[in-house]
Amino acid sequence: MLSPLSPRLLSTALAVALSAAGASGALAAARQEASRPPGKEGAPEAACKHAVKAALPNPGSFKWVGATLRQIDTDNYSVVADVEYLAQDGAVREAKVQCDVRRAQGNRFVVPKLRLPQ
Repeated sequence: MLSPLSPRLLSTALAVALSAAGASGALAAARQEASRPPGKEGAPEAACKHAVKAALPNPGSFKWVGATLRQIDTDNYSVVADVEYLAQDGAVREAKVQCDVRRAQGNRFVVPKLRLPQ
């Protein structure tokens, strides 16, 4: 009979715990990958980034901090992003922007609606 603190029992318990944790991590990674839109990775975010950069003043001093992508339906996405930009008065501003992104013909992404800071 093995004592409760025997190395063999502890290593078995540790191996079971690690394999369970690894399986749940792999499952979470697979779900994340499955939720990605087909086509080029990050394409809706890139389309939004280009549209925002073109619409804001001083596109040369524009910084894309981060974005969240949400798939609305098969070909429509919503991207909410944090940006930093140089305003017309010369002050650096932080803002949230939102883009509605749609998959167009030829697996391209277009931005029909863009919400910028006031």
